Amino acid sequence: MLTGLPGSGKSVASAIAEEIGIPVVTMGDVIRNETAKRGLEANSKNIGMVAVDLRTKFGEDIVLRKSWSRISEALENHPLIIIDGMRSSAEENALIELMGKRPKILAIIASEDARNSRLIERKRSDDAEVIVEKKVQKHHAISERDIRERGWGVESLLERADFRIENEDSIESFRETVKALLEGLNYTD
Repeated sequence: MLTGLPGSGKSVASAIAEEIGIPVVTMGDVIRNETAKRGLEANSKNIGMVAVDLRTKFGEDIVLRKSWSRISEALENHPLIIIDGMRSSAEENALIELMGKRPKILAIIASEDARNSRLIERKRSDDAEVIVEKKVQKHHAISERDIRERGWGVESLLERADFRIENEDSIESFRETVKALLEGLNYTD
């Protein structure tokens, strides 16, 4: 399981996993697909609303359960996979139930300032739409998503992680650290 707050570097870590042949199942795809199915624009507000709505109507573990077919298919063919975007203990518990064992948790940790800068730069649909002046609205990009994801319990997963990677330095340093860890896990698993 791969977890971290928005902008911490999960997408980069997932891309590295794919580069070295480790399958990645991105749980956020469930939310983005549901947002599109509802005919909504894929922006931060709508994606957040759909994520909250699904969890409210169907339970805190719904995103994991909707991802399970892709997860189980990947597990049939590979001893190690990355499940990108775990956000709660409920999702972890559902995964334990479905897999029959506790998965390892990899947490990507980054400061709020570093994460905010990355979110401003990447401009993904579920990030804040408009940042007019970085200095004045420094925390705008992550505040809503952080509050929402902390409410789901992502910090509990971060605290209990089996592996932690700090992402404060250069992208090259982060990439090297992630690659070394994943290659080591892929070799031993």
